[in-house]
Parts: sequence; structure tokens; C-alpha cells
Amino acid sequence: MYNSRESILSNPVQSAIVSISFFSVVAIIIIAIYPEILSPQRKMERIDDFVVIIATLTFLFIGLSLINSFGTDNMEYTYEALNNFFQGKNPYEMVYGPHTVQPTYTLSGGVASNFIYPPFSFIVYIPIYLLIKAFNLPGYVLNAENVIFAVILGLLLYKIGKEKDDPFALFPVIFLYIITAVSIPPFYGVPIVIASTFLALSYVKKNYLGGISLALAISFSQLSWLAFPFLLIYRIRSDNVGKQFLRSSYFLSFLITLSIINIPFLAWNPVRFIGNIITLNTQLIPVGQIGLTVISYSGLYPMEPWFFTIVFGVVAIFLTYLYYQLFDYLKEIIWLFPLIISWFLWRTLTEYFFMWIPLIFTSLFRTQYKLPTIKLNFKKKIVLPLLIIFVFLASLSVYAHESYVASNPLKIDEVYTLQNTPPYTALIIKVQNTKNEPVNITLVRVSIPNNLNMVWNSTETVIPPNSSALVFAYASNSLEAINSTPFTVQVYSEYYFATYTVNSTQ
Repeated sequence: MYNSRESILSNPVQSAIVSISFFSVVAIIIIAIYPEILSPQRKMERIDDFVVIIATLTFLFIGLSLINSFGTDNMEYTYEALNNFFQGKNPYEMVYGPHTVQPTYTLSGGVASNFIYPPFSFIVYIPIYLLIKAFNLPGYVLNAENVIFAVILGLLLYKIGKEKDDPFALFPVIFLYIITAVSIPPFYGVPIVIASTFLALSYVKKNYLGGISLALAISFSQLSWLAFPFLLIYRIRSDNVGKQFLRSSYFLSFLITLSIINIPFLAWNPVRFIGNIITLNTQLIPVGQIGLTVISYSGLYPMEPWFFTIVFGVVAIFLTYLYYQLFDYLKEIIWLFPLIISWFLWRTLTEYFFMWIPLIFTSLFRTQYKLPTIKLNFKKKIVLPLLIIFVFLASLSVYAHESYVASNPLKIDEVYTLQNTPPYTALIIKVQNTKNEPVNITLVRVSIPNNLNMVWNSTETVIPPNSSALVFAYASNSLEAINSTPFTVQVYSEYYFATYTVNSTQ
């Protein structure tokens, strides 16, 4: 079983194919036995319950059996935060460092060393943490709670669809288990399904349970904040309560729960609490294979980091305005808006997008297809602001690019591989400083088509003004070796970088 786990974690693409193939075979068998399941006119039957039970038990067994490490520094830091909390130490005052997983690198060459998540992100794990301590289990067993919440979310999706007697209520469950196993594996340190679960409850429940769930989601992950204004608009305008919303059980339970969870840590150390949690992460290296920042850090059109902060804010405000103005028409596609906003984040990890997909299914079950006529001056209220924003951001992007290029001191003259043939594990990089002041090399990043985010170890190098220097970079482990060409090398000095493409076959 250990070899199987290592194979899955070391070969995610093959594992994804196996996972999809497994559920595909199950789907084929079910459809062959019961083809009526595809009919949009059919009624929900007992076979749907059996399929959900089988799929859930299968996912639960596989997910729990694959837990053999923290997987991410997020989960390792969560475990350390719990240790600090139970030792009477403020989790937001401590310095963290990954011991068993790859770190998250900063543009200055260090690693992320603060606990930056809201309090419920570790409080929610207290029950399983106590079991870990009671039975002397490995700390990474915390991931079991992520798997359990994936199951809870799947069953919640099914319940919502079944209540609407939707014949396709079964399919979101299967889809959820596939995408969580393949793209955001909860058994490998990706806990975003917890936030999705509470957001789903805050959407479908308009009583105190919905308010509590919204507070828990916001207190678990900053990504939930993206949905907060839309959920408030949804709840106020759906129930037609207006100012009475402030006295509703939904809002009062939200406010009380939010206060109980967060105020103690805010009072413990206000500066560290606010400073750690309210962050745009622009000091961390941008990562992801989708999102606006890819245009910049891939070297295609590099821009100053402040540009992405402005774009993020402008887009978030406009989409909130759009949802409010067209609420009667866009009411149930609420989750599409935070999904779009996620595309403009500085870091665009896969889970930042996939967390919204299960929630979109909840909207599909509640969508009303007889939409009212739009009674709005569309050109004045929507088209004109959109045009102004587009022109403003397009102009700003040109300025941000020109400013970046003019200030960037780095240029890579040549890259030398120390092996004649792949795999390559070490490089010598000739870097030129084109400015009149010394430059400190903080980071070396190597990219290949299926991995844009590998950071290699490198020598500490200070390049004198208008001079060149050699930087030695090497892979920290065999999984970071380069097995093919071409590949791209990036050398950083803070957020400035130079890019060079190597093709050793030439």
C-alpha cells in the first residue's frame, strides 16, 4: 500500500487517469443496467441512493487510505498552530517552517513562515487533533477531516438536488469525488472543501444555521471573503427584508459566531492577527497555471505587482455592482462571480477555482428559467462603466509593463547544463545586472510544460553594478529534475526577474 501511495503522489497525471477511469467504469455499469437514469423526465428512485452510498464509501475508503503525509505546508502549519494553541501560545505570533513538505517561497528568497489563515482554519480540526494526541497518531492524520468534509459536501449536494426532485442530482456527487481526488485531493493537504461546505449551507439556509455557516466559512479561509458581498445581497434581496435583515436570525447568528471565533485572537495580539490574515500574498511567488498573473510571471508581459492588486479590487467592486443591479436576472448564478474574481488573484492555485464548482451545482438545482424582463438602462448602468473600466485597466497595464521593464535590472546571458543529457539537476546561469546599483539574486525558478512552479536551490549571489555573475542552481530532490527540453529558467531579484529558454536539442 505504501508503494501505491508513493506512486499516486509522485505521478499525479497517471493517478488522475486511473481515478477518472474508475468512476467512468462505475458510470458505464450503472447506465448499462439502468439507462433511464439519463432521462431528464424521470423521478428520483432508490437506485440513486444506492449509487451515492457506493460512490461515497468508495471515495471515503480510498481517500483515508491515501493519507500518508501533510501534503502541503498549509496542513503542517495548521497542526503546528494547534500545538501552539494547546500550549497557551498565540498561533499568530509564532514562526513556522515546513519540515516534511515543500515550502511556499517568498520573492525575497525565504519561505512563508507565518500562520496566515483565520482562526477556524485550525479550530475545526480540534476534535481529530485530540484523537491524534490520545492515540499517538501521526500529525498528518488531520487530513482525514478534509476527506470527511468532502463526503459531507457530496451528500449535501445530493440532498439539495433530491429535494428538488432533480433527475441529475446524482451526477454532481460523482463529479465532486472525481475533481477532489484528481485536482484538489483532500487526503493530500487541500482543505478547501471545508469552506465550500459551509458556503453551501449559508446559501441554502436562510435561518440561523445559514448565518452560522457563513461566519464559519469566512473564519476558515480568506477565499470565502470573495463570496461574502454576493451572499449578503442574495439574502437581503431574496427575502425582501431590507433593513430588517440586520435583525434577522441569519445576520445576528452570523455576527455572534464571527465575534466568538475571531475577537479572542484579535484581542490577544491585534497587530499580528490583522497583519497575518489581511494579506494579498504579493510577497509570495505567484503560482498556478491559470489566472491573470500567469501573463506576467511567465515572462510574456511582465507587470508591476501593484497592477494586479488594483485589477483585483476594481473587478471585485464592479462584479458586486453588476450582481446588485441585475439581481433579478443573475440571482442564482451567484457563485460565478467569486469564481471570476479568483482569476485575478496574485496566486491562482487549482483549489481557488475548483472550490466554487460544487457550489455552482447548488445554484443549478435552484435556478428559475422564467426570468423577468430587465428594467434597466443597460447602456448607461452596465456598458458604460464596463467600457470605462476596460480602458482604464488597459492603459494601466501598459504603464505597469513599461515601468517594470524600465526598472528591471536582470538579464540572463546564458544557461549551462551540467549534464549532457536529461535528467538535468544542476545549472550554471550567467546573469547580467544592467543597472548602476548592486543586485541580490533571491530566487531561481525552473519551468517545464507540466510544472510552472519549481524553485531550485541556488547560491547567494550579489551582482555588482553593470556587471555579470554566475549563479549555481540545483534541484533539491529527484522529483524536481528536468527530464526534457525545452525548459525555462527564471532568475529573481525580489519581484524582478529575467527569463531564458533552454533547448539542448539544438
